[in-house]
Order: sequence, then structure tokens, then C-alpha cells
Amino acid sequence: LSNLVIPLSYKTRIIRDWEKNWEDAFFISKEEFFSKVQSWDFLEYAIVHNIDYYWTKLEDVIDNWINKGKIVIKELDINWLELLKKTYPNLDSKYTTIFLNIPKNLLIKRIEKRGAFMTNEELEKRINSSLLEKEKSKKICDFIIDASKSEKEVLEDFLEIIKNKSWKHI
Repeated sequence: LSNLVIPLSYKTRIIRDWEKNWEDAFFISKEEFFSKVQSWDFLEYAIVHNIDYYWTKLEDVIDNWINKGKIVIKELDINWLELLKKTYPNLDSKYTTIFLNIPKNLLIKRIEKRGAFMTNEELEKRINSSLLEKEKSKKICDFIIDASKSEKEVLEDFLEIIKNKSWKHI
């Protein structure tokens, strides 16, 4: 699996203590982000928790990796995945979608583990959003992995899908 790549995301949020710019992600200003949006320089982007923007550079995923025969591992918002499938139907045979189904209780534990403060309203909004994503994933994702398993088991399931996939490179 030496053919795997994980493109970095661009983020407007503050760098966390353990993160490194240009290694874990590209941390940019909101002004830089908006200029990229104006030039349609993204595959997908989202405002997260009504505060910060996260985006993926189109060139990084399609031109630099997929069209060069690489296996790209990239987290995408389910709404952008829908748009990707509609906008680039010719790429559909070049990627496989895997949804990690995280139960509500585990989602809450992960949020608490990060130490992220949020109101009950924000937490409820995030939980409701995850329920909608689960429903959409049943319709548009190729595989769904039960993420209530241990991290090791989830990784094994993920790698099994990648190893058994017949990758087509054009």
C-alpha cells in the first residue's frame, strides 16, 4: 500500500498545541480562505461549528493524486461527497467511499476527550448532523464500517477494503 496518500486540509482555526503547520494541516487566515473560494480552488469546504473553515484543495486530490494513480485517503463531508459524485461522474470508478459509523455515545466521548467546550444546543446539533450523515451514507457510500469497534479493528476493516479493491487507474 505504498500508493496511499493523505492530502492535508486547509484550516482557519487556531493550531492546537500538538499540531504543526504544513505537517498536520495548512493553517491559513480567513482572508486567504475567502480568496481561494473566490477562485474555486477547492474540492470541498465547510464552516465547522459556525466558527472556522476547513477545505481541501481540488488540485491536491484530483490532479496531484487521483489522476496520477494514487490511492487517496481523504475525509469529506457527506454533502460534498454527493456534489463530487454529481460534478465529476467520470471519477466515480477511481474512488471508493467508506463511511465510519460512529454511535452517539462514542461520538459524545470523543468530543469530551478533545476537551471541546460546547453548549447542550451545539452538542445536540452535532448529534443530529451525524444522524443525517448516517442516513445519507447508506445511499451513497460503497462501504460502512462499524466504528464502535476498537481503533485497531476499524483500521483493519479499512485496510481490508483497500487491499481487496480493484483499483482502476486511467
